Amino acid sequence: MTTGTEARRGTQPEPPAPRTGALRLPRPGLATTLVLLGVYAASRLLTTAVLALVHALTATATWAQHDGGPGFAGYLSSWDARFYREISEQGYPSELPRDGDGQVVKNAWAFMPLFPALVRVVRPVVGGDWLIAALVVAVLAGAGATLVLHRLMLSRFDARASFWGAVFFCTAPMSFVLQVPYAEGLFLLLMFGALLAMTARRWAWFTVLGVLASFAHPGALALSAALGLTWLVRLVRARRAHRADGSDRAEPDREPLAEHVRIWIAGLVVTAAGFAWPLVVTIVTGERDGYFATESSWWRDYIGADGFVPFTPWFRFGAATAGWLGVVAVVLLLVGVAVGLVRRSGRLGLELQTYTIGYVAYLVAVFLPQQSSFRMLMPLAPLLGDPQLSSTRRRVVVTIVASVALQVVAIVLLWTVWPP
Repeated sequence: MTTGTEARRGTQPEPPAPRTGALRLPRPGLATTLVLLGVYAASRLLTTAVLALVHALTATATWAQHDGGPGFAGYLSSWDARFYREISEQGYPSELPRDGDGQVVKNAWAFMPLFPALVRVVRPVVGGDWLIAALVVAVLAGAGATLVLHRLMLSRFDARASFWGAVFFCTAPMSFVLQVPYAEGLFLLLMFGALLAMTARRWAWFTVLGVLASFAHPGALALSAALGLTWLVRLVRARRAHRADGSDRAEPDREPLAEHVRIWIAGLVVTAAGFAWPLVVTIVTGERDGYFATESSWWRDYIGADGFVPFTPWFRFGAATAGWLGVVAVVLLLVGVAVGLVRRSGRLGLELQTYTIGYVAYLVAVFLPQQSSFRMLMPLAPLLGDPQLSSTRRRVVVTIVASVALQVVAIVLLWTVWPP
């Protein structure tokens, strides 16, 4: 029989034991940490080799569109990296740049300040070269994200699934962005850390990491959404358990009021931080919709310049791409995602489930689905801890081989031809 305490904490049945034939794991503790760091380093060396090979083969190709400048250093500095360098060296513009028609064009205000600020701090330590400093910050943050993700997975999955989930993260198709001048590694480190703090009910750490994530990359609002949903589900479960007990007395293990207050304060602070950047853009530029106009400038080639309305970008993209069939395709996709989440809810546990729901809802609310969608899915990496992916030796090998092969495809298409 489920007790009130178990219901409130949202415990779920333990995942099934792995099938026979699974690969042997290192011993837990320091050994596992060192092995994961070794895997991360090896995966980054492999990705560096792939990046260098693709650059060498496409340096003179007319279809290659990377825009960071000549040579391999310029190749690594392409796309969003140019804006991070601009922020690090010059800061943000006081006025939004516009084209001849008066429309806001792509500019640095679309990017958060934490990553370029850290690069500016590290730059003197590595001899003053911006690219080296940016790569150091990105690679180290990616290593930290791998270790914290592993700890986060251990809070829900068994040791085998958690270990291989972290390995899959290192070799994932989009993992190459962990070693280019992008803020993804830093953002993932902070997001996974905040999630780990939420599972441990360390609300001060959740607040600090959530606020920092809000100024590293868009998407941290998923944390406050997850916290709110988790609080609500636990509250409902506790009341149901109390009614099922058939007693009129208060529960002896009822959540203290102070705990609810701490949860609400943490959620409100992270929510405020998540909405702060558009306000900063408004204050500095004097334009009320400056941030959304900037973000929408990346959408103009896909859906025109009709402005931003929450929860419409996916449907507008579907309509612009394939008319009503595109809208139907979006609906079917969202229904499929919802069904998948429901079917896996027992494996994920409450915190990972609410986080996944919150982050998917964020993507649907504010993001335009295009080639950057694959990169924007990286915060869902905790799903890689699903035991079904690593239950047998064959599944582990197939997942890793497929991930590395797709990483080559991603580097060609989403770094050499189009921005990721």
